[in-house]
Amino acid sequence: MIRYVECEPVTDDEEFQEEQPVQKIEPKAPSRKLKTVFKPDYEIGSLFTGGSLNISEDSKFIVSQAGYEIKIIDTEHGTVISKIESDTKISTFALSPNNEEILVGCTNLQIKQYRIEDQSLVKIWKGHEGPINEIDIHSSGNIVASASSDKTAKVWDLEKGYCTHNFQHDEVVTMLKFHPTLLKLVTVCLDLNIRVWDLVTKECVILTNHLSQISGITFSNNGKELISSGRDKVLNVWDMVSKNPKKTIPIYQELGGIVTLPKESYNSLPENTLTKIEKIRAKVKTMPAHADKIKNGDDITIVIGGEEVLRAWCTETGECIWNDQNIEFKKKTDNDKDKTDTLYTISSIINNKDKIISITSEHNLLIYDGKTLERQGEIIGYNDEVIDIKYINEDNIVVATNSNEIKTYDLKTKRAQVLRGHEDLVMSVDVSADGKYIISGSRDKSAMIWDLEKKESVAQLTGHTGVISCVALPKKSSTSMFAITASDDRTIKLWKSFSLDKKDNKKLSASVTKIAHEKDINSISIAPNDKIFATASQDSYVKLWNVNNFEPITTIKAHRRGVWHVEFSPIDQCLLTCSADGTIKIWSLSDYTCLKTLEGHKGSVLRASFISFGMQIVSVASEGLIKLWNIKTNECLNTFEGHDSKIWALSVAKDQERFITGGSDSKLIAWKDHTEIELEIQKKKEENQVLYKQHLDTAIRKKDYYSALKLALVLDQPKQTLNIFNSMYFDDQSIGESVIQTCIGRLSPNEVVKCLRYIRDWNTNSKFVSISQIVLNSIITTFKPEELSKLSVGEMPKLLESIIPYTDRHFQRIDKMLQKTYLIDFTIQSINPASSTLSMDRNEDHITQNYKKSLDQLIKEPTKPMKKSLQTPTSQKKKEKKKTFFKSNPNK
Repeated sequence: MIRYVECEPVTDDEEFQEEQPVQKIEPKAPSRKLKTVFKPDYEIGSLFTGGSLNISEDSKFIVSQAGYEIKIIDTEHGTVISKIESDTKISTFALSPNNEEILVGCTNLQIKQYRIEDQSLVKIWKGHEGPINEIDIHSSGNIVASASSDKTAKVWDLEKGYCTHNFQHDEVVTMLKFHPTLLKLVTVCLDLNIRVWDLVTKECVILTNHLSQISGITFSNNGKELISSGRDKVLNVWDMVSKNPKKTIPIYQELGGIVTLPKESYNSLPENTLTKIEKIRAKVKTMPAHADKIKNGDDITIVIGGEEVLRAWCTETGECIWNDQNIEFKKKTDNDKDKTDTLYTISSIINNKDKIISITSEHNLLIYDGKTLERQGEIIGYNDEVIDIKYINEDNIVVATNSNEIKTYDLKTKRAQVLRGHEDLVMSVDVSADGKYIISGSRDKSAMIWDLEKKESVAQLTGHTGVISCVALPKKSSTSMFAITASDDRTIKLWKSFSLDKKDNKKLSASVTKIAHEKDINSISIAPNDKIFATASQDSYVKLWNVNNFEPITTIKAHRRGVWHVEFSPIDQCLLTCSADGTIKIWSLSDYTCLKTLEGHKGSVLRASFISFGMQIVSVASEGLIKLWNIKTNECLNTFEGHDSKIWALSVAKDQERFITGGSDSKLIAWKDHTEIELEIQKKKEENQVLYKQHLDTAIRKKDYYSALKLALVLDQPKQTLNIFNSMYFDDQSIGESVIQTCIGRLSPNEVVKCLRYIRDWNTNSKFVSISQIVLNSIITTFKPEELSKLSVGEMPKLLESIIPYTDRHFQRIDKMLQKTYLIDFTIQSINPASSTLSMDRNEDHITQNYKKSLDQLIKEPTKPMKKSLQTPTSQKKKEKKKTFFKSNPNK
């Protein structure tokens, strides 16, 4: 049970510290509240996906190629410092000698020059007519060479940006390298020849001695010899002065690359290697062809390469003087060629003094000390598909990828260690309750138990006739060790009564074997009490078994389609299943009935686990989405996005606050609970909004329109913003537009963009069109077009496109209204011309100078016909009646 200790804030008061003894703070207990928000805490992605690789002169960083990106990796920690993104796929690159610039060859035949410090593009030019295969920069830093599939090698002046040499070849040029001191270029093409080009005289010398593809070239420390390696399993040594072959060394290995060991490192090599070097020096002194090298102080030449293991050879005698991990070379027989090897070194890269890096077939980077040749670490370049993940403890995980290697990651440093032993892809892993052992199942039909402290295999479980698809270890540390495995042969096996303390890696036999399902078995889960376990299969059934006697307890027809995963609840007497039918179901262990069905995923639910101490479920599916469920209400609380494709792996930490996912996109994403953080942010936001509203009301009362406008934009209140603009304009129309324009000019770019969003919405309603057009006019007249384009590069065109159609519609509507007003005026004037004077009150803009003249005439000349026109027919009839009446009655 966890005990909580409340501590007062630490002060500098010495008397307080004497009175209050220091108390030990216990770790915070995991929260049992429901969670609603998880966010990515960090991501472990691909660092190197094949292609070029360079290391800086000071060995502080490695530059690697990963698809459309160039990544700068910290050599010590294996983390990405920065990256350069390209709009086209990268084929090769080269690092400048001063470690300040990178030249990148792209698949669109362009060569781009980038600055590492700010990742800015310096220069770009078209390099070749075909794909660029390799780029090399001369030690002076001013000359660049590029090799292409268009059968040419070109030399470029980097500063002036033009081609100085164009060397034609008979075949595709695959490799090139500048001489370290002379102006000479060595090229290799598919015709198995090496060409040495003199950049001054433009002469070419062809070196022919290889019988297969050439894989690497390097120069001796004095630059007088050229050493080449090939798939023909030999090393050829060439004299750079006479251009003749000096020696051919059979090494019986297909080297992927070759480098020269700096002479400064000779004295710090391992003792047994130094002993061999001294013997070789004594032997070389007696050889007439090489005796002058020792006398002149050039010393012997040591080259490093390898196929399975990194090795070093002396070119003078052809002897192997060093083997990585002291693994001696054994020549393969015909029977050994079919066997699968655990490691292939594709190429090796070395800087001048400090580091050697070898690249394996799995895109892992093995880092060696350039002076002692000791292995210093390993960087995982590419994970491929992540198939399974398990937490070892809070800070470490074990990962099974689409590889025969098992990787363990330290989540604090992000560094990985590799466990090698399987001959085929690892399909599943599980961790013991104490975190000391892991078990792995592989396509090589075997399972292995590994000691995590020793980083080695301690037991091998063989007996299955098919691919081992899932494995499981007991959940309680007090339980004696046993293991359960399931295979594509549709059987399950129990392995028990074995000890892992012995040093020998022993092969174990299964205690019990049972035929479990009719189709492939996808998942095994052992109950928290280690008494029963469940299996899930593609036959859509879930079966419960007794661990002790391996007898079946019950069979459940769980889903309509295959079941991908099964897991017991850590709290309740129930288990969950997830299936290709897109549903998650919870089953009672008392009567084996379905308690809950959770629907929401559009694709197959590949993995699901209990979280929040059995109150919630987190699930992953083939559509690349992660969903968080509330079991009590059957409600999907949230959906998270992070992966680009299928998510195969999911593991929840013991503290229930974190989980980690892995998928086909080779990403490992660690998710952390942000529920409380989001609640605090929301609470602070609400408090700030109340405060801002108070300030907003005060600013409106005081008619401080600028402050009110700023606060309305901060609060994101479009209606209040509209009211403020209305107040600005209609309070005094003579200066209203200038007030709006002044306020608009003082807004920040983000606030102007927000105003444009509001205008887009206001403009759709004819009630608000007048003020929206006034504000829009103020923005357009205040900012220049180039300034408007910089406000929001991606959003501005869309905003303007959405504003224009409604603006056109409103103008058309106003034009029609204006035309109708002229028609009304004409109609009224035709009926009664005198009533046309009323149009002055309706619209002052329509009064012309002719109307004013007519009004003046009416005032000055009341007896003219203009006045008669003002008399109505009824008044004329009354006057005629009066006249007739007076005529008939003259006395009156």
